[in-house]
Amino acid sequence: MSWWEKTKSWCLAHWRWLVFSLASLFALLVGYSKSREWNNKAVDAKKNFDKEKEIIENTAKDQLEENLEHVKARDGAFSKNVLSFEKKMEHLKKVKAKRLREEVESSPESIDNFLKDKGIKKE
Repeated sequence: MSWWEKTKSWCLAHWRWLVFSLASLFALLVGYSKSREWNNKAVDAKKNFDKEKEIIENTAKDQLEENLEHVKARDGAFSKNVLSFEKKMEHLKKVKAKRLREEVESSPESIDNFLKDKGIKKE
């Protein structure tokens, strides 16, 4: 018998093994190429994740610095407003006291009226 005849008879006798072997080889090749694609995708995803993380951190730092600047500006404006309010109140007290002194000098009855307005009764 020639080698062709022997091969043909073995293939006919063991055709299930051949089909299973070819299917396994096909699955191995397809799986290998898919795993390489998945590995590439995973590496790309990790690189993108690192870049996005860096961008988010930089944005957060910039936002924090900007917020701190706004807070400082607001606090400065608030302290200026408080100081100007206190100065205005002092000025108004001085003007009121001056006006009251002038009224007292002009008419002594204004003292009695002022004390009555405050709820102090004459004894």
